[in-house]
Amino acid sequence: MQPFNAAVGRGAPGRRRAQDDENWLGAKRVARELDKVLEAPGPRNAAIACAAAELRLSTRQVYGLLSRYRTERTVSSVLTRKGRSRRKRLGGDVEAIVAATLREQWLVSEAPPLAPIVGEIRARCEEAGLRPPSYVAIRARAAALFSAEEIAKRRSANPKHLRRLQPRPGYISASRPLTVTQIDHTPTDIQFVEVIDGAGAFVGRAYLTILVDVFSRCILGFCLTLEAPSTVSVALCLAHAICRKEAWLEARGVAHAWPTFGRPRQIVTDSAKEFRGAAFRRGCAEYGVSVRRRNRGRVHEGGVVERLLGKLNAVIGRRDGATGRSIEDRDGYPSEKRACLTFADLERCVALAIIDHNGQMNEKTLRIPLDEWRSRAAGPPPTVDAPDAVLLNFLPEQRRRLTPQGVELFALHYYAPWLGVLVPERDRLGRLEIRYDPRDISRLYVRDPSDGQFRVTPRRDGDTTPLTLWEHRRARSERRSMRARTGTEKVGVSREIAAIVAAARATKAQTPRASKGEARDLVRATRAAEAVKPYEAMEAAAAPAAEPHPPRVKRLLPIEDW
Repeated sequence: MQPFNAAVGRGAPGRRRAQDDENWLGAKRVARELDKVLEAPGPRNAAIACAAAELRLSTRQVYGLLSRYRTERTVSSVLTRKGRSRRKRLGGDVEAIVAATLREQWLVSEAPPLAPIVGEIRARCEEAGLRPPSYVAIRARAAALFSAEEIAKRRSANPKHLRRLQPRPGYISASRPLTVTQIDHTPTDIQFVEVIDGAGAFVGRAYLTILVDVFSRCILGFCLTLEAPSTVSVALCLAHAICRKEAWLEARGVAHAWPTFGRPRQIVTDSAKEFRGAAFRRGCAEYGVSVRRRNRGRVHEGGVVERLLGKLNAVIGRRDGATGRSIEDRDGYPSEKRACLTFADLERCVALAIIDHNGQMNEKTLRIPLDEWRSRAAGPPPTVDAPDAVLLNFLPEQRRRLTPQGVELFALHYYAPWLGVLVPERDRLGRLEIRYDPRDISRLYVRDPSDGQFRVTPRRDGDTTPLTLWEHRRARSERRSMRARTGTEKVGVSREIAAIVAAARATKAQTPRASKGEARDLVRATRAAEAVKPYEAMEAAAAPAAEPHPPRVKRLLPIEDW
């Protein structure tokens, strides 16, 4: 469904420009012929007839052009007039049918095309015994009857069509460096390749996050990640922008200066979820940074950072492995096969492109960002922050209760001796604040309630092997899928229980009712008779019986004779 019929009363810019040029050339030709009429000796009728034949117009039209031209004798006076009201050629009844049908069936939120509405209008005119208007006439009435704002409001539920017709004079500005900054992300327009031992090669696009100073247009810092924009990429970008970069540049072999750093006073963001999290808000509050979002209707205020993201992509997107701005722009180029830059190489290229931008003059403002930074950055030196401390304050946050075994997160258990001291007070402490780095969850950073400092807490099992959160979740998912039971197995036990209950229900229905006491005694006697008795086991385990004694020989007593 087309939400807004942009073709009504509006043409393509290139087409309008061609029409204007053609109109100007025609007006010059008319002015040249009218000059001949005004300067011709003798009767003017013959000159006007000659001009009409040359211009392929009627003499009446030539007289009308001559009346407009003779006063100022300029080419613009004979240009085709646009937007002027003309005498309506449709009857009043036809005009009423056209207006009512357009308002009833065309000016609705379903945004139907104009062609079926024209058919309905022509049918209504024929039923009323009127001459039906043409498609062109009805299209002209649609543009004349309704304003552009009314069409955008009634034919679309998307407010962007109405906003584009309204003035937006607002502009983001700043008076000094670090007063206002902007942050945003974009995928890089180039593929990188990484060779992994034993696993082949990975080819993909990275995500670029930058922080821009609005006053000087300097890029303060950036972050290049393989993952989609998240709280971690924002934390890494802010840590890179706030802190000094000499050690970072030296570690990557970049022999150029990047002197911009410091805590921004305000960060302008969009409404992405990574800018609405508790970790980002608390980190900004920790360093006295206010956050301002450019919500709907204020998207034009984000042009500074978005323009610079496009500029950086234009610089690095000309190398091997470029993806282009779209599939059409790529034009079948095999970017994955042509990719040759590693992730580290791509990071160095982005750093060099940013340093070059900071020292390059803007062709529009004729200003150099780094010179603007230095000219207004005079004063007390900004606070120098440690990169690790800044990163910790912006990392993702979780809260967990302390147990005698430590704390648990992501189905892993963590413990440190200093946590054992807090165990007796765990009921009074509540939930502990935990920061974690998804790039390595082998250790957590738990805030000590006694002094408010973050302390490293390793895993309780003593395993210190680096483990990313994505690897951990994938391993658990694979283990869960391997050990998962089928649907039939899951309901097998439940079906057996249901069968037992059904059989017991049938037996109960056939049993005559007795008093509750008698029934209880019968059940007790039955269960007692079926139960295994202790003496049965004892008799079974007793020693075997002795063999019977042999028959005793009776010894007769001697008998005395008297």
